[in-house]
Amino acid sequence: MTHRSLISLLFSMTVFFVMAGNALAQDGSLRLVTSPLPISLVTPPGTTITTELKVKNDGIEEESLKIDILKFDAYEDSGKPELMDLEASDTLDDWVTFSEPTFTLAPQEWKTITVTFAVPDTAAFGYYYAFVFTRANPEANLAPEQTAVVGGTATLVLLEARVPDAKREVQVTEFSTDQTMYEFLPTTFTIALKNAGTVHVAPRGNIFLSQGNDKEIALLEVNEAKGNILPNSTRVFEAAWTDGFPVYETILENDATVLDEEGQPKRELRWDWQQASKLRFGKYTAKLLLVYDDGTRDVPIEGVVSFWVVPWRLVGGGIFIAIFFLIGIYNRFFSITIFNYDFFIILVNNGGAGGGI
Repeated sequence: MTHRSLISLLFSMTVFFVMAGNALAQDGSLRLVTSPLPISLVTPPGTTITTELKVKNDGIEEESLKIDILKFDAYEDSGKPELMDLEASDTLDDWVTFSEPTFTLAPQEWKTITVTFAVPDTAAFGYYYAFVFTRANPEANLAPEQTAVVGGTATLVLLEARVPDAKREVQVTEFSTDQTMYEFLPTTFTIALKNAGTVHVAPRGNIFLSQGNDKEIALLEVNEAKGNILPNSTRVFEAAWTDGFPVYETILENDATVLDEEGQPKRELRWDWQQASKLRFGKYTAKLLLVYDDGTRDVPIEGVVSFWVVPWRLVGGGIFIAIFFLIGIYNRFFSITIFNYDFFIILVNNGGAGGGI
């Protein structure tokens, strides 16, 4: 398996919380399901630790499989893993043994493989494995016109050889909103976290939303799935505040997002009158509070950002209606006043004439 082919296996899931899923469903392709995902292990150097890999043949034919050992790193800041071949200097595979390095699976059959890690005394910090299940004999399943097999799936394992001098440090490099002023929700928050330590960490926490006098009106989860950040890398998380009236929602067709001409998701304004009490207006403050484990205690990290929500069309429409209403009242009052004044003049004139008879 070449480095180029591995790079093409970038997953659409987070690096550390990859959801178990099927490989591509094509004729002759390998269809597997793996569980559990991911696996996180901690052990002192010079010890042995085991874990289980579970794989299911989700195809319609019997499959002969093998397990390849790769490593992975963070791909950009999206949380996707980049699978890579082991280099000549890597000794990760020397630590690993499988209960069954090759095996056969019948259709819809599950298999559990025990993996043993013999961690040497010299090990320290984090090691990141990708165990890839592929066909032991890929050519055997090819149709005459096929030259390659599409399929395969991987289980990611994060192994920490815990040592006293491990450094755990997370920094907030960005906490922002996608706009400074909104007409209607949602508000999307971007949280960029940098791991300045030597081992992976999984910060988790909340965004507290308030308006005036620090009255909390909403609470958002950040990294609810406990996704890890690898050393010397930055990972970006997002959270959206959608609890408003009205609110923009992404348009879906057949469970797929509809895009505009520029490739951006199309949105429509949804009016749920049962939520009319949640009309958002004014200045809001969002406070970020996350914690991560530094090996001895939970360390807090914080951030603050403010933004405005001004439903100007509703406000403008309300002002127009109010002005129109006031004008109507004024005209009505003015007309009644003129009428009463004229009627009073008539009465006075009539009264004066009557007094002279």
